[in-house]
Amino acid sequence: MIVATAGHVDHGKTTLIRALTGVETDRLPEEKARGLTIDLGFAYRPLPDGSVMGFIDVPGHERFVRNMVAGVAAIDLALIVVAADDGVMPQTREHVAVLDLLGVPRALVALTKSDRADAARLDAVKAEIAALLAPTAMAGARVFPVVATEGMGVPALQDALETAAAACSTTVAGGFRLAVDRVFVLKGAGTVVTGTIHAGSVAVGDRLLVLPAGHEVRVRSIHAQDRPAQQARQGERAALNLAGIDHDAVARGDWIATAGLLRPSLRLDVALRVLESEERPLRHWTPVHVHLGAGSVPGRVAVLETGALAPGAQGRVQLVLDRPLVAAWGDRIVLRDQSARRTVAGGHVVDPESPARGRARPERLARLAAMDRADPAAALAGLLALDSTGVDAAWFARARNLPPEAMAVVLGDVPHVAPGRGEPRLLLAPELWAGLREAVLAAVAADHAEHRDRLGPDAAMLARLPELKAARALIDRTLAALAGEARLVRRGAVVHLPGHSVTLAPDDRALWQRVETELDREGATPPALYPLAESLGQTPGDLEHFLERMAGFGLVQKIARNRWLTPARIARFGEAAAVAAQAAGPDGFSAAQFRDAAGIGRNLAIDLLEFLDRNGTTLRRGDLRAMADAPET
Repeated sequence: MIVATAGHVDHGKTTLIRALTGVETDRLPEEKARGLTIDLGFAYRPLPDGSVMGFIDVPGHERFVRNMVAGVAAIDLALIVVAADDGVMPQTREHVAVLDLLGVPRALVALTKSDRADAARLDAVKAEIAALLAPTAMAGARVFPVVATEGMGVPALQDALETAAAACSTTVAGGFRLAVDRVFVLKGAGTVVTGTIHAGSVAVGDRLLVLPAGHEVRVRSIHAQDRPAQQARQGERAALNLAGIDHDAVARGDWIATAGLLRPSLRLDVALRVLESEERPLRHWTPVHVHLGAGSVPGRVAVLETGALAPGAQGRVQLVLDRPLVAAWGDRIVLRDQSARRTVAGGHVVDPESPARGRARPERLARLAAMDRADPAAALAGLLALDSTGVDAAWFARARNLPPEAMAVVLGDVPHVAPGRGEPRLLLAPELWAGLREAVLAAVAADHAEHRDRLGPDAAMLARLPELKAARALIDRTLAALAGEARLVRRGAVVHLPGHSVTLAPDDRALWQRVETELDREGATPPALYPLAESLGQTPGDLEHFLERMAGFGLVQKIARNRWLTPARIARFGEAAAVAAQAAGPDGFSAAQFRDAAGIGRNLAIDLLEFLDRNGTTLRRGDLRAMADAPET
């Protein structure tokens, strides 16, 4: 269990931690000289069952609330410290507000310096504390009068902490995420980062990413809850000794995370609540400081549903950030004002990769409502019911921080269709998929009736039809499925119904035979438009118009600005790509390897690879490519 202190400056938080653990958490020379906690301090206490309780001591001065917020993210219990002589003070109120906005569910209260107050004063302060906590999830927290310097009341508080620890159960779920709050160099070991683990687990030898920069690192060793360990998990504080990175390349506010699950983002859609203590509404485009995990960045608030959020009101906003943050659904955030002197609002992340356009449209707001469900299966089902364009499975897994095995469980619980091949997978509601296929067949039949001078439409033409309301990628997947079921026939780029045919005029047929001979000549590189026109005695413009008409018959396809190829030749180049992929291995093949396998020049190789990427034959991964239907490694 992880416990964090909270409370006004000079109310005895550090002294109390020393009494509970025997550890002095003020480590900076300036802290020791001034007797003032400036940064986070850490202490640990072994428990009778062999586990360890971690303590985070936070600064109480208003100038260091940023450090306080970094320390209380993802804690299990708050230890609210109130001095009996002072009672509830301004930073007591702000710290409690921060804890409430972060969703901290439980608290204990230490009424310190109790020897400085009589019974009536103690009762009055207890009443103040009860009123302060009443509107929060920490309402009814037990209050323990203590005198930390004398040890009075400390055993009772220790017993209550141990009881809370015994009742604390943490579910280890999601990809690994540690919010970095300290970075230092350990002699003989190298870079060490410490922080609270927000999700998942980590083991010695694991390869992870430092985000948002994206540096790959390896875990050399682990300390979990101040003990050497082979593993650490959600709900623990951990120190990771990292190989592969210098200490100055990672900082507080960064995340150490499982590779491939999270992405930095400049826009977060958030369910927000404004504090009732605010004097003015939170207006659209207000500048704020956004605190998430152990970090913070400046940004602005785009209010989505109204022009402003009144004090105490809740609503959805988009946070537009000056620098990227790394978030997942459910992450708690705190907003402070532009000068970073006052906490104004807080809430949780709904979409960590929100769009720049259309953020306040009714359909977008409905999508956010569907996404904002604790059960990922329920969220996915809600999105599928709403979204006629489908749901990107890779995006959903990132947004919910779901590793492949967890995503597979979600998919098993939600009826869906995943048409097409390769990644990213597009998920559709079964009824939507069935309706789209029938609508495409009807559109192809209508095209046959209207355009008797071509064999059929291509995917681009179908994607422009308003009645289909489907993006090009989804149309491509639909056509592939229908062709696989023999309900459509594909010829080149065009599709037609089985049994439908058209006949070329004699002059067109004669010219096409000459063109086909040049484009399909064995052992020769297919000519580009201008040399092809010259060899046929045609002007480039006339030949291009002819090729465009032949494309409507499925006889030829345009692969680049001045290059046209027959479907048969394209298929052979696809086979060459498969040969290059098999020879290259699981990492993928390069353009040079494809060029050699196909026996063509570099320029044509690049044109072909870009075309094969577009039509779904290959998948680009940086400078390398893989076959789209290759099994995952």
